[in-house]
Amino acid sequence: MALFSLPGAKGAEDPADPSFATTLAHGLDVLAAFRNRSGSLSNADLALHTGLSRPTVSRLTYTLAQLGYLKRDAKGRFQLGLGVLAVAYPVLSALKVRQLARPLMRDFAAYTGGTVSIAMPFGLDFIYVETVRTTDAVTHLPDVGFASSLAPTAVGRALLSLFNKAELDSYVAGVKADRPDEADYVQARTLPDVEICKERGFAISLGEWRREIFGVAAPLYRTASGDCLAVNCGIPSFRFNTEQIERECGPRMLGLARSIRALVAND
Repeated sequence: MALFSLPGAKGAEDPADPSFATTLAHGLDVLAAFRNRSGSLSNADLALHTGLSRPTVSRLTYTLAQLGYLKRDAKGRFQLGLGVLAVAYPVLSALKVRQLARPLMRDFAAYTGGTVSIAMPFGLDFIYVETVRTTDAVTHLPDVGFASSLAPTAVGRALLSLFNKAELDSYVAGVKADRPDEADYVQARTLPDVEICKERGFAISLGEWRREIFGVAAPLYRTASGDCLAVNCGIPSFRFNTEQIERECGPRMLGLARSIRALVAND
């Protein structure tokens, strides 16, 4: 499993690799351009986001629409189609932890007034595979499939704490190559916090990702195939002060992670 090849990254193909299907990769780049975007995109928008030429994008969107992975809206722009959801379903259904952990996640969400999620690495990002909330107090309400950078987030640090040295080195190299603007931040903030997470079992991020949200997260486990999972809570910053996040929410998050691991082990 290639943990650090960023889906949708421009220039990800290796022209020296005869086994690499460039056209397929470009089609996936087009689909990846819709990540975390709720609106529709035109061929011109997609060309801008992917770095592909307009004629190439037009052929790809036509083909993807014919196959059900894209659909046109009333203005002729493109949105993701149900084919994408159908492909994702087997991945989500195989993650039994989602069903097992929901009651515990719901209790933690009620305690914090935040959103509790389970995340996995997705290139240089994380992606949510389960999300539970009990209120709409948080202005940003991510759902399953939401992806964002590992670097400034508590859940990113929790996931990175599960990486071995080679994987962590590969992550840092990927940041330097693909997101040089994050490289200094990763060295100064992310990596030290990863080490702290390894020591105490949870990570925090106090408004670093979004100013109005405090994050607290804990690593869960690695699957037999090497996938990493972590549990996270995004808490409205008005609910707890920084000391409470550190002294109360962090240890409770560690307890939540332990309870989830016990459920999975006994299933």
